[in-house]
Order: sequence, then C-alpha cells, then structure tokens
Amino acid sequence: MNFQVQVSRERLDKTLGVLKHALEKRVTLPILQHILMEISNQEMTLRTTDMELAFEAVLPIEGSGSKSVAIPGKKFVETVHIYPDGILTLEWPSDGNRVWIRAKGFNSEHNLQPPEGFPELPKPNASMPSVKLPMILFKKAIQLGSIAISRDATKPALSGVLLHLTGKYVRVVSTDGFRLAVVEFLCETDLSTEARLIVPKRAMDIIPNSFDDDDPLELSWDDRSVFLNQPNLKFSTRRVTANYPTYEKVLPSELPRKVIIDREDFIKTLKVVGLKKDDYNKNVRLFFEFPNLRVLFQHPDEGVNQGNLNFSGEEQPLELAFNIDYLTELLDKLPGSEVIYQFKDDVGQGIFMSPSLEDMTFKYILMPVKFSSQN
Repeated sequence: MNFQVQVSRERLDKTLGVLKHALEKRVTLPILQHILMEISNQEMTLRTTDMELAFEAVLPIEGSGSKSVAIPGKKFVETVHIYPDGILTLEWPSDGNRVWIRAKGFNSEHNLQPPEGFPELPKPNASMPSVKLPMILFKKAIQLGSIAISRDATKPALSGVLLHLTGKYVRVVSTDGFRLAVVEFLCETDLSTEARLIVPKRAMDIIPNSFDDDDPLELSWDDRSVFLNQPNLKFSTRRVTANYPTYEKVLPSELPRKVIIDREDFIKTLKVVGLKKDDYNKNVRLFFEFPNLRVLFQHPDEGVNQGNLNFSGEEQPLELAFNIDYLTELLDKLPGSEVIYQFKDDVGQGIFMSPSLEDMTFKYILMPVKFSSQN
C-alpha cells in the first residue's frame, strides 16, 4: 500500500522559501543539495544545511505513519512554488525510492536518497546563555543597523554584524571603517554579563524575512554558533571568530548644532546630481546657506551637476562633503519624512538620525570629506 500525506501548499512554499537559503549550490557533498524530510505524529520536519547555516522547520500534515528521506532540494522547492494553491498530496509508492507530488491536475515524480548521509544539525542546549527578543524591533534594528557593513572579505569582523547584548538593551552595529551604524532598543534580557556576537552578513540578511513578527525570538549562543528559534522554525549560523572594533570610542558626545532636511527631497536631489559619479569620483558637496541647501557634484572630466532644496535648523553657513553612496544607502532605508544631521563643526564626524523612530535609537556616524580647494 502506498504511503501518503497531505500538506498546505501555501504553508510548505513559504517554509521552503526560507530553507532554500541553506541549500548547497556547489557540489561538495551531494547530500547538502537535499532537504531532509521526516514525517511522524502528523508533523513534517524539514532540515537544510550548507555547514555554515542550518534550518529546521515543522509543518502540520494530514496522514498517519512515519518516514525519513532526503529529497533533491532545488526541484522540490521549484515544484511546490509553481503548483496551484490548495492541498498537496505527497505519495510514496511501496515499490521504489521515489515520491509523487500531486495537486489537482498535476503530478510530479522525484527520486529520493536515504537519510543516513545527512549531517547532524547543531543544536542549543539548556546551559547556553539565551535572551528573548521582540521580533518586530529586532527586524527593524537589523535593517538599519547593518547599513554600514564592510564589503571587504579580507576583514571578517567588519564583514559581519555585531550583536551587542546587555542586561538592559540590545544593539545592532556595523562599520566598514569609514562609517558606523548603531541601533539600540531597550530589552530586559536578564544577562549578568554583556555579550558581543559577530554574525555573518549572509545570516543577518536572511533573518528579517524568515521569522514571524508576532512571536518573540529566542536567541542563544556558544563559542561557535548562534541559534535563533521560534516555535516552528529553528535557525543556526556559525559565528565570526574575530575581534570587533571598540565602536563606542567613535560615538561623538557633544553635537550642539543640527540641520533638518526633507528625506525624499534630499535623496531625489542626490540621485540626480550623482549621475556623474563613477568608481573614482563619489564625493558630493553640501553648501548650507540658510534656508537653501545647494548640492553639488563635480566630475573632473564631465563637469558639474547641481541641485537645490530647503532645510531648517542651523543658520550659520556651512560646507560639508560626503561619499554620495554612503548618503543614498542611508536615506533609502531610513524611515520617516525627515533626516537630522547633528554636528559640532565641519571638520569632525557628525550623526545622521531619524526623528520618526520612537521605539529605538539610530545613529549613523559619518566623517566629512575635506577638499583642498573650494568652489
């Protein structure tokens, strides 16, 4: 007699959309291109790993019995994704190592592998330190706090994101040596000692779209891995084993002056004047002449692009210059209608922030570029 179970296509597709991030694309261990599927007690447990990231998800199913197989991941993900909404039937013939995926009007056959070669996934244990984080706040903190991550693969610490956990607050920090992004939100973690965990960028990019906003996220760690768990999804990633810079020393203290700029107007102006930028010319100049802000980009061969917009705040004339990409990357992710720049003078570093953030603080520290001559 054939063995079969039924599962929601929509729910399975959503789960596979997360688990596919850990499917090994390069042929190192062929089993890593498979999804381990275990069926028992009216639940389907799915596991994927590439030996750096690992996922385990649990789905409710209809049907009795138990089975454990490894199914080729890429074709399984693609088939479920393109099938029509509704209930999928997975049917295992008794005379072969294969499975049929059936929906109304569709049948797809997939060869299987025995599960014995699939590696054991790392698991947290009760002795590890752990904290519970509000997922909505953590998701927002990741999106803002990872803006300044380094793209230099030779700097492993800076190419990851720092999670700085204390008993009272959580910080998400990134820096590439030229800028620094720090997000902080209050959270009673009950930690007796602070923890600094460097998480790879690849893992941090996956987290915001993988977990449900409504459930708290349990985060635990040991010397090698970071574990993130919700009731039906478990995720682990290897930690970056390097020393992160003491970023607190870079945070400026006294910044008595500020300007306030409309975020949409600012980013539109930057994108227009920045049409002349290239890989070697990226510095844009900002002339604050109250209440007018003149934005100027000068290319040595192609000439000048210029735009104007209004600002409020500091009335003394001021000239600043920044890497235009560092500004546009910030403004693309910053929430709210306004951006504030707080500073002491036109020489030292200042802080960009958003006045619309009420449940967390965000600081984007950027050092102005100095020109040898002025226009």
